[in-house]
Amino acid sequence: MKQMKDFLKVNFLHIWHHFLSFEINRSRDAIKMIGSANGYLVFQVICWHHILILMNSSDLDFKGSFRKEAVDLWIKYGKDGFNTNTVLTYSLIGQLTGLSIETVRRQVKKLINDEWVSYSKKYGVKLEPSDKNNKFLADTFNIREVDNLGHLLDVIEKRK
Repeated sequence: MKQMKDFLKVNFLHIWHHFLSFEINRSRDAIKMIGSANGYLVFQVICWHHILILMNSSDLDFKGSFRKEAVDLWIKYGKDGFNTNTVLTYSLIGQLTGLSIETVRRQVKKLINDEWVSYSKKYGVKLEPSDKNNKFLADTFNIREVDNLGHLLDVIEKRK
């Protein structure tokens, strides 16, 4: 079987417009959820960091990695916190998003006020959504993401 990048080069137009549609729809939904494009970029990095910590947890059984167990652990860590030496700083978020540190700081403050995250100098920026926010993220937003990503992968699979 060909390498995926070669496959994408050959099928570029047919697949790429589906990929861009996925990205546009996901971004639109996320901006609506968070309130701004900059806020979405910052929040995406915070969620990515949270997932990296979750993946390194001894609480996760990677034999299955089923969505339900990942969501349960996501919610647990969002409520109880986690022990890690990895601190997500304003500077790192700025590097990953291309936003200035001051823009990151303002967006994190808004996310704190909207009950999505917490911040301290010792622990950095941590995902700590309210129960309402966590429920929406896990039970509505992420389900749409999974469905839409599944559709994109179906399109790719049909071209093979």
